[in-house]
Amino acid sequence: MEQHDYILLLEKFFKKKASAEEIRILVEWIRRPGIRDEFNLLCEQMWKDAAVEIDKTVEEDMWNHLQRNLDGAGVLSPKKARWQPVIYKVAATILLPVCLALATYLFVGNINKVSQDPFMVAVDYGQKANITLPDGTKVWLNSATHLSYDAEYNKEERKIYLDGEAYFEVAKNKEKRFVVCCNDLEIEALGTTFDVKGYSDDLSVTTLLAEGSVRVSNQTSATLLKPGEKVEYHKGNRTFTKSVIPDIREIDFWRKNMLIFNSASLADIATTLERMYGVKVVFDSEKLKNVPFSGTIRNSSLHNVFYIISLTYPLTYKLEGDTVRIGSSIN
Repeated sequence: MEQHDYILLLEKFFKKKASAEEIRILVEWIRRPGIRDEFNLLCEQMWKDAAVEIDKTVEEDMWNHLQRNLDGAGVLSPKKARWQPVIYKVAATILLPVCLALATYLFVGNINKVSQDPFMVAVDYGQKANITLPDGTKVWLNSATHLSYDAEYNKEERKIYLDGEAYFEVAKNKEKRFVVCCNDLEIEALGTTFDVKGYSDDLSVTTLLAEGSVRVSNQTSATLLKPGEKVEYHKGNRTFTKSVIPDIREIDFWRKNMLIFNSASLADIATTLERMYGVKVVFDSEKLKNVPFSGTIRNSSLHNVFYIISLTYPLTYKLEGDTVRIGSSIN
């Protein structure tokens, strides 16, 4: 979508006319790394134009949210008169969480009003979450992950939709199949513990099996997994590569705040870190992107990750706002 399209969505958003799907698209956009400044400028302008049409219930919620964030700051008058004329004067760091809160409010409200709308969980960059599905299945969600299911879930079957990475402990039910739809794959399981990593902008989807069995299929072929195996689906040529998991911890290392890399390029590692920390990684040269790294790192901080990598390769790293710049110390 072009910037103009997001402006139109913002207009509908502040007028409380955006659909659940439009709000989902808008939330995805404003959660992207580096979008904060652009969003705040648009948010300020749209608020001036559209805030007068926000209903009283939403206005009340947003007022309370602002009061909590600005308590004692002296930005707003303690009188609750009409506050729209001064809202855009609030510090830019406050605008984004306010609008994210409103997006959640409106999205959940739409779901409650229209029972056929999907249930969706969106995990922000640098965050993790866990939920229990209506059938008792437990799910852990990694950073920048979206999971959804519709009102028919657990009636005749249990089908969910995933963009990102999730770890599943599936509740046993032989009568209702459990299916994860990820990109153009279906991962079917019964009484199974497994992990699926399939971000929409990745070149592949990886399924790792801890217990039970899963069937991974697309429209033309399928493969079965046994415990301790993984399969990588290559989107470009639509082929499968199955192998034994070299380190069983790889299945859910991210849940335990660990990073495990096996000959991963710095470019791939950068993609992982961008999702986990909500930053943008840039390289001083294309050559650096292809440098491989293998190792296990306790994910205590972004600095710690790059420090460990720098022990095996002479690279430099510098944090500039929301951007990490990677260079080489070799002249």
